Amino acid sequence: MLRSIPRPIAALLAVVLMLAGVFGGVAGVAYAAFFAALVVPGLPIGRALFGLRHPGGFIAGALLGYGLSALALWVPIAAGAAWWLPFLLAWGVLTVTTRVVFRPRPDPLIVLPRWGRDTTLALALVLLLVPVLVVFPYSHLGQRDSVGGRRYRAYFTADFVWHEALTAELARFASPPRNPYLANRPLHYYWTYFLPPAVASGVARTTISPDVSVEALLKVNALGTGVLAIAAIFLAAWAAVPRAWPAAVATALALLASSAEGLYMTILLWTRGLSLAVLRDYNIDATTYWRFRALTVDGLTRSIWYSPHHSMACALGLIALAAASRSGAEMTAPAAAVCGLALALALTVSPFPAGVLTLVYATAVLWCAAARWRLAPRIMLVQLAAVAPVGVGLWWCLANGTFEGSSAAIAFGMSGMASRTGPAVLCLALGPLLLPTVAGLLVAASLGFPRSIRPGVSGAAIAMATFYGVRLVPEPIWIGWRAGQVFLVTAPALVALAVAAAASRFPRALVTALVTTLLIVGLPTTIVDVYNAQDTSNVDMGPGFRWTVVLTPSEQDALAWIDRQTPADAIVQSSVRPRGRDTWSLIPSFGHRRMAAGLPISLLRSPEYESAADKADRLFATADPAEAWRLAREMNISYLYVGAVERESFGGSAAKFDARPDLFEQVFRRGDVAVYAIADTHPPRSG
Repeated sequence: MLRSIPRPIAALLAVVLMLAGVFGGVAGVAYAAFFAALVVPGLPIGRALFGLRHPGGFIAGALLGYGLSALALWVPIAAGAAWWLPFLLAWGVLTVTTRVVFRPRPDPLIVLPRWGRDTTLALALVLLLVPVLVVFPYSHLGQRDSVGGRRYRAYFTADFVWHEALTAELARFASPPRNPYLANRPLHYYWTYFLPPAVASGVARTTISPDVSVEALLKVNALGTGVLAIAAIFLAAWAAVPRAWPAAVATALALLASSAEGLYMTILLWTRGLSLAVLRDYNIDATTYWRFRALTVDGLTRSIWYSPHHSMACALGLIALAAASRSGAEMTAPAAAVCGLALALALTVSPFPAGVLTLVYATAVLWCAAARWRLAPRIMLVQLAAVAPVGVGLWWCLANGTFEGSSAAIAFGMSGMASRTGPAVLCLALGPLLLPTVAGLLVAASLGFPRSIRPGVSGAAIAMATFYGVRLVPEPIWIGWRAGQVFLVTAPALVALAVAAAASRFPRALVTALVTTLLIVGLPTTIVDVYNAQDTSNVDMGPGFRWTVVLTPSEQDALAWIDRQTPADAIVQSSVRPRGRDTWSLIPSFGHRRMAAGLPISLLRSPEYESAADKADRLFATADPAEAWRLAREMNISYLYVGAVERESFGGSAAKFDARPDLFEQVFRRGDVAVYAIADTHPPRSG
């Protein structure tokens, strides 16, 4: 088996394994092996779909395997048997089941074009971009400085630290999981992607060592799923346009050069005689918002760093699109069922992009049915096999409360930000990829929109319709991120078509010059973004947050004590509003404990968060120890965390905790950080 791995792919795997060691040491390498085991159950399905030895089958199978394994790991948790043996049995049953149901077959369900050595090399070179883009930002994430502080660069403080809190919550194996920022409520979020690192960390920290880093496992997991996501983009583009290097160029452009914002800001600063050092304090991939208050699109690099679950959902959806591009009206029911399975798993991972990609898949299939109207009834009947698993995926989301509160938040119609995102602003956000996408659309039209390109056309069109026609009421900018991501993963099919058409009509030197120009336009955004993401030396104040948050040694010691010495279900409370957007997730992310009140910036905000936050801050603000104790008991708080932020924000009021040890027992003290246990009853005050 190992001898059959092509050398370029073997080199890629070696690089990934090396980075796993860099990110997590022995635990990182062990988790890489665990990750490899996770994908195994899906390999029989991928090979049945695209062929026994076709690399497309391995890509699809790995993605399906991760999604299925995540759900299998949830079974012991839901059954109340969350320890290593039931987890192993659940994975084993899944592996045997997929092996039995999807037995090796001579003919694949979907016939892909022939895959040559040049395709393997092209794929490997594109995939090597992922470790290159990840190595420095992730190596500097939580980096220790000369005095022992740990540094976290924005925007990891908005997303990655929340994912650590989410993983720590899932690792408690509660069913359903609780909201780390509102402990009396269940968690309403799409958490399926985080189950594998949660199970690995939960088992390892209880059976091997409490020092196993959740953070390190999340890094390795994101690296692995990032490689799979980019592989899926390449596969979907190549399935639409089976030319290795055009597909590679299209994927690389989507990854490295999907924005002109960096070049725009560089020129703007240069013409005004300003230093490029200004870019250190700038959110370069959100220039369209910062300068024009318009929608912005996060590049795929940011998806790998900050939101790998959304990328994973898109990758699963692309498996269905790749199948649709090759089969269309000829798809069989078993093939449709596998496509439905991929879309269903995508829904469990991240419902919004998965829902959009499900619509893209349906549109492409209907397009094929409309072109062959006599076969339309049979085509629709076959696609019922895809509808069934999608329905199960939707049920999973409803059963776990994923959509609770979100139905009222989604609205149709153009938002104010969307109305300010005109053609010029859109070209800033997507220009280097938008232009070849339009060129590919024109080529497709001239060819009569062949079947293979219809999923790409549908994807680009529906993504743009979502971008301008749907809005998230509490956070309008969010639609730009997710709809833009769908565009970035589906447009490469059209870009590959444009590149292939240009290569067949024009001299190679001219085509190379055109691609190089697009890279020159788009690369500055990626270069600045990569530099800023790893720049933990910048501790300047940003717009409402610090560019780098530093956890002092005292804070680290206190959080480690909380993690190791308090009960797993303890509620630990710090102040809320004074911590703002910097250390809003301090306790759940680094102490791995729930809070009675918090203001999460990664969850839909409701009035209950606000009232709970007010109550928690009143606990710290009051000078009356008895009143503070009463509020703590009402909120079921077990411990209070009092650090420099609380002492600076509430002044002398913080002294009340030391004044009444009968109500607040100091159980930890290091420097300016203290942890107090709340007395179970209010003893009468002597004297």
